[in-house]
Parts: sequence; C-alpha cells; structure tokens
Amino acid sequence: MRAVVLVISLLVLMGCQSSNNRVSDSEPKMSEKALLLYNKAERKVADVESRVADLSAGADRQHVISVLTEAKALEYRFDSTGMNRAAIEKCKTLQQRIVDVQNKAVAKVESIILSSDVPVYKGEDLLIEKLMEYPVYLEKGDKLYYDIKLQSAVPVKLYNMDSKSLVKSYTKVTVKDSLTIAHSGIYLLEIKPQAAQYASVNISYHTDDTDRIYHQKSVRTVTVSCSKNDFRAYSIKGVKMQNLFEEPRKFTLRSQLKSAVSGSSIALVPVQIPSGATDVLYSMRIATSEQDRSSDGNFHRNMSVKYNQIKFLGLPLYERNQGSGLLKMLLDDNRPIREEDAYCNMYLFRSQSEAKKFQDRTSGASTLKYDVDYSTVGTQSCNGRIPSNGASKLYLGFENVRVRYTNYLWVEAVAVVPTTEYYRTKYSVE
Repeated sequence: MRAVVLVISLLVLMGCQSSNNRVSDSEPKMSEKALLLYNKAERKVADVESRVADLSAGADRQHVISVLTEAKALEYRFDSTGMNRAAIEKCKTLQQRIVDVQNKAVAKVESIILSSDVPVYKGEDLLIEKLMEYPVYLEKGDKLYYDIKLQSAVPVKLYNMDSKSLVKSYTKVTVKDSLTIAHSGIYLLEIKPQAAQYASVNISYHTDDTDRIYHQKSVRTVTVSCSKNDFRAYSIKGVKMQNLFEEPRKFTLRSQLKSAVSGSSIALVPVQIPSGATDVLYSMRIATSEQDRSSDGNFHRNMSVKYNQIKFLGLPLYERNQGSGLLKMLLDDNRPIREEDAYCNMYLFRSQSEAKKFQDRTSGASTLKYDVDYSTVGTQSCNGRIPSNGASKLYLGFENVRVRYTNYLWVEAVAVVPTTEYYRTKYSVE
C-alpha cells in the first residue's frame, strides 16, 4: 500500500514540475545584451510605423522620401543562443514587422509621389534682369508643366537641347502651359526680359518612373566658346591680348658717373600700337644684376591665362569707358618682383619729336612735354596701363638717376584690342 502511495506522489510531483516548465517556456528568455538590442530595434520600428501611418497626400516630397529611406534602412538580426522558444518567436515577430512596414512604406510613398508632380523650380516675385534659363531632363511620356507670370510681355521659349530645336514660343504676360514629352532629352525653358521686372516661375513635371522619383537626374551646365552661328550662341565684349615685343626689351642703364665715360643712363622704347587697340599694358622689371629671371618673357602668356580664368565670372568683361576694372585685375596678378635698391624714372612721350629730344639729350627730361599722368619718377619694378588715345605709336623713356650704380631693365608690353567673343551653354545629364 505504501508503495502505491509513493508512486502516486512521484507522478504528481513530475506533473507539477512539467506544468511549471510549460509556464516558464511561455515567457521570453534572453540575455541582457540581446534584450537591449531588441528594445532598441523595437523602438525604432515603432517610430517608423507611426511616421508611415501619418503619411498622406500632399505631404512634403522630401519628408515622404525621408520616411521611405528610414523604413528601408530598418534591420534587426538576433543570436538565438541562450534564448527559449518564446524569445525566438518574439524576435521573429519583430523581423516580420520590419518587412511589413517596409512594404507598406513603399506602397504608400509611391502612391503619394506618383499622384504628385516633381518640382523643378519655384520662385515668387523674382527680380529678373537678364536671360533666365531652366534646364530639366525629361523622358518620353513625362509631362512638363510651367506657369510663368510677368509684369510685361517678354519672349518665353522652350527648347529641346538635344535636337537643338525650338519646341514652343510665347510673348505674353502670363504663360501657363504643359507638354507631353515625345522624345527623351534635356529641355530648356528660357525667359528673356528686355528690362528688369518681377516674375513668378513655377516649373514641374509628372513621371510614372518611380526610380527617377527617388534618384532624380540633374543637369550640368558648362560655358564653352563657339562660333557666331552656333545654336543659341551669345556674344560678350571681350579683349584680345596682342604681344608687342617678340621678347623682352633689355637695357643697361649706366649710372650718372659711368655714363659720363661710356654707355648711357637713358633708354627709349618705341611701342607700335596695332589698329583698334585701346590700351597698352606693360611690365617693367628693374634690377641691380643683369641676370635674367624665369618670369621674363611670360608677361603676355600670364595675362592671357588670367584673362581666360576670369572671363566666365559673369562680369562685364570689357567696356571701353570702364575697362580699367578688368585690366587692373589682370595687372594685379602679374606684378614683377621688386628690388628695393633698383629704381629709375619712366616717361611717356606721345610726340615723336619730344621723344627724339629725350633720346638725343638735347633737353633735360624735365623740360620736355611728356604725359605726366602715366610717367613715374623714382619707380621700382612695376606694371601699368597706358590708354592709347587713338595713337599709332607711343614712346617709353627710361632714365637712371642714380649717381654710382648701374640698373638693368626688362620691358614687356601687350596691346588690348576689344573684340566680340561668342559662347554657348553646354548641357549634360549627371
């Protein structure tokens, strides 16, 4: 009898233990580290689920794409070591929530974006004073929308830049139109005001290509030189730099004492002015040593290089009455190195007879008729600008006024000839 009771007691005890184990297996069991990782991922998933649920038609485009990007970035992986079955199921459930919210985000975002237009440009009350251009890459089947409000009627044109053809043209105060794109390519909307005025511009397009919605193709613009008859070529006032000396004119200016015995303390440089030139730019290097420098002879090249660097900055390159701004900029970057102990006098003669008197020393320089505005006394190495004033020839006179020391002189010059240059904007898809 006692044996029967003992067996029954053991069976009851085993049943209780089995029951306790079943209870404990229903509660997730994982390590502290795994729990921290799970909680962090779950908070992020819950946040994205809430943001996706809040998305609605008319939401800001960038916000919509941002939510989708966050949803696609969700990720959760777990190590099941030490986890019971309940914990593993809990982790798998979180992984499925991520898949679900990602699918929901894609569907909802595509629905919102595909029902709206892709903005290209939007501006209200813009002050436009010059040609305005708005390029956009479009593919076959896209629909372009544009709404332009002006104060006065000006030419508004739409071009296909790939085929170099005019698609539409208007001259109105208000232009509101659309175009279904027949051929993929870069399209350009151009507004050409005759005078400064305010305008409102709104340009957008619709596409069914979701990949282009997320990864828009931008248009890169580069200004290139071209010929007068090229498509959409425009002209600007520029200059041509013409070298006046094949190589630097080099002179030895003897000191006052030494020139009394041999040599000369003066030098005269005739400068032939080409037709149409408005200015002469010169570089003068004075040294106490007759050793050449590597920079000698590069004045014309350096000026041309600098001019090419600045001519696309959007500034008026050259105006006959205001060209000094451009020329000063060029000269400032090409000044010769100075030696403190090397200096001389420079005189500008516009008269051949006065220049001959200087060269023949029939009169002292102070008694001659030279251009005071562009002559300098006691100058060191420098460069400068001399207006030609319509002359065909100018004369530069140099004099070493030092009593004991010889100076060595290098002179370079270029003529500035105004010219019309032609450029166009080159467009490409990035």
